[in-house]
Amino acid sequence: MGRGVKRERTKTHLLVGGAAIVLLCVAVGWRQMNWAGQDALRPDCCTKSCCVSSKAADKLAQASDITTLDPDLFEGDVREAYKVARENPDLLAQLHCYCGCDRYEGHRNLLDCYRDQHGSRCEICVGEALDAQRLFAQGTPVEQIRDILRAKWGRSHGG
Repeated sequence: MGRGVKRERTKTHLLVGGAAIVLLCVAVGWRQMNWAGQDALRPDCCTKSCCVSSKAADKLAQASDITTLDPDLFEGDVREAYKVARENPDLLAQLHCYCGCDRYEGHRNLLDCYRDQHGSRCEICVGEALDAQRLFAQGTPVEQIRDILRAKWGRSHGG
């Protein structure tokens, strides 16, 4: 085997090895970012504990046939917000949540906040659900509810 062929193989091995190291570093960094520090990415409103914490609630959220967690797992306004979500899932599914959970938890709408415990830790989610229910009960059309929630909650929370 000639020197030129050996040199080319060495270059190829170095390139492949270097690429593998880069991919490994990216993968490890991404996993650490997703495992550690998720709370650091959350807005302050979502790190406050204002409800009854329950491991059972997390398990319930994983069930595919459940619309929301049981409101009786929580207290006060949080319980009321979960009741709103349980009784009016179609309404909350049409509304955007302005706390930022779409970016860090993958929520698609306000209803998603009540499929897990996120809604219990976030004053914005609770406020939006209670406001939406009050407006809906007054006969306000969904389009106007969206506008009102955006004006109230979206302005100061990046929405």
